[in-house]
Amino acid sequence: MTTSETPDSRQDGPEAAVSRLKAEAAHRLAARHRVDLVPAELAAAAGVDPALVDARFPDRDALLTDLVLAAYHAMGDAAEQGAAEAEKSGADLLGRWVACCEGVRAWALARPEEYVLIWGRPVPGYDAPPETMAAGARTVLVLLGLVREALEAGELAVDHVPAPELSEGMARTIEPLAQGMLNGLPTPVITRMLIVWTQLHGMVGFEVNGHIAGVAADPAAFFTHAATAMGQYIGLPH
Repeated sequence: MTTSETPDSRQDGPEAAVSRLKAEAAHRLAARHRVDLVPAELAAAAGVDPALVDARFPDRDALLTDLVLAAYHAMGDAAEQGAAEAEKSGADLLGRWVACCEGVRAWALARPEEYVLIWGRPVPGYDAPPETMAAGARTVLVLLGLVREALEAGELAVDHVPAPELSEGMARTIEPLAQGMLNGLPTPVITRMLIVWTQLHGMVGFEVNGHIAGVAADPAAFFTHAATAMGQYIGLPH
């Protein structure tokens, strides 16, 4: 028996051995998502006074929360600025919707690690405090504002696209939305809003993570087309 052999590996058939190998690989891939942000170690690496770091960030979670809040607010700034600039240029509701989405995309591509921090796989062992939810809502509130503006003006299409009947599970999904942030919107609009919100971050995440090159010859043109289609789907006038 050589030193590289173990009793288990000797008893494995080829397929069992490969399965064990792949399981170990998957375990190591999962470890990529562990975040090493011990404030004291970061202070030493960055040449920062440890006392200053201790006062500001007593532990890893405090530092993570600061980073998460900053990322959400930066994304919110980009979304709000995009919509505001489009409005100043005379864009209609759909144009402002697209500009808001494009603002999110532009920020995410410029700051991919910050985007992945808030929209990628959750950091193991970290529970984001409630204030991060409020910061994260800024972007969706821009989009919702446009939807409400169209509704109040009588310009929002409500039943313009066919939709399946709500299952019991889907009804439970939208109920808290209807009682919260999306209060007052028609049920079909609430369901579509949930769909387009996940679609937006699906598209942005697809590009941020390097999967768009083999799909779209012009990623920016594709995104604008898709964002426009999402605005039409939600019911904005066009």
